[in-house]
Amino acid sequence: MSNPNVTPLAQDFTIAAQVPDPSRYFFHDPNLVRLDDGTLIVAAPEWGRRHTNLGRSLRMVRSTDGGKTWDDLPTLPYEEGRPFVVNGQLLMFVQERTHRDFQIVTSDDQGETWTEPRTVIEGPLWNISTAQLIRPDALYWAMDKDSSGVDYKGKVMVRWDRARSALDPAAWSISNIVPPPEVPVALTRELFPLDDRPQIRRGWPAPFVWLEPNTVEVAGRIRVFARAIIDEKATANIAAVLDYDEATNNLSFTQFTAWPGGQCKFFILHDRTNRMYWMLSNLVTNSQDLLGWGHRMRETGYTGGPGNERRWLFLHYGIDCLNWFPAGCVARWPQSVQRSFMYPSAVIDGPDLVILSRTSRDAANQHDADLCTIHRIPNFRSLAMNLHHGGLTP
Repeated sequence: MSNPNVTPLAQDFTIAAQVPDPSRYFFHDPNLVRLDDGTLIVAAPEWGRRHTNLGRSLRMVRSTDGGKTWDDLPTLPYEEGRPFVVNGQLLMFVQERTHRDFQIVTSDDQGETWTEPRTVIEGPLWNISTAQLIRPDALYWAMDKDSSGVDYKGKVMVRWDRARSALDPAAWSISNIVPPPEVPVALTRELFPLDDRPQIRRGWPAPFVWLEPNTVEVAGRIRVFARAIIDEKATANIAAVLDYDEATNNLSFTQFTAWPGGQCKFFILHDRTNRMYWMLSNLVTNSQDLLGWGHRMRETGYTGGPGNERRWLFLHYGIDCLNWFPAGCVARWPQSVQRSFMYPSAVIDGPDLVILSRTSRDAANQHDADLCTIHRIPNFRSLAMNLHHGGLTP
């Protein structure tokens, strides 16, 4: 019998999109959506690399055969794009400039054409392919709220009142701003201080960064789980937890929690069919560089600290969206830390799970991805034990 933690569940992939030249371009944060008829659409920000003066655009591709083949749709003039479906309507959060206003566009022809962008909230907001909570009356999505430049410091909850059009600014509201919490001393060894990082190339310019929040509902309660970068990922596998009070429109930090792969971007999917949550994240092998890889990593162009490893993409499941069981490895690059399967998003397609990965195969490093790859896990629910049995719920 094969072991899903050793033999990947979906190592074989199809390529949804590829940059024209990995020495000049990379994919930033691609996003996957499934339409009600099974059509899959990927929105992939394609950016010129740092040493170029090339622009940024939003590549759009579509599949009508479950992700086996992909066709190009018209490229859009946006730096970010996160499509989603509500009541059969295809919408997309876009930004003409990243980390700026919250803008919405819609499409009535499966992504062939889109409305002009409508700014519904002004101000420096940002998020990517993270979980949204869609209720009959409202959509909730936690966002990063910058205070100066791109700093990811604040967190806010954005709400769309579904009684109004998504293109109506009056339909959208925003909560209070939550500042970053203090990191407990016991959670960091300060191995990578800002003024002493000779082995790190392009690390984070702060000892703690939280970003890319996922918004979910747990037993009627709206919770937010955000990626936590502590000491340039030396303290790995931690996430930040926030809670949202609908009655007061108040978002608040709750705690830090153990989270497999919490040092990199993760994605949560609520499967209401079996009352289960599924989570995709990158596990790491050597986050504090106890194996002495650091200087060699810098020489080879590896970006960030050793905890920024992204070559092991794993799937997890749980029933409280806080404690996670391993389902298996989705895909891996066992021979190279310069490659990655990362920044995942996923949709349920009948009995299967379809996963989009921002993938570095022929890129210069593990961050600047050259591919958007699609991975399908058949009968994914069979990977989970029934955790509801034996509990105290009547």
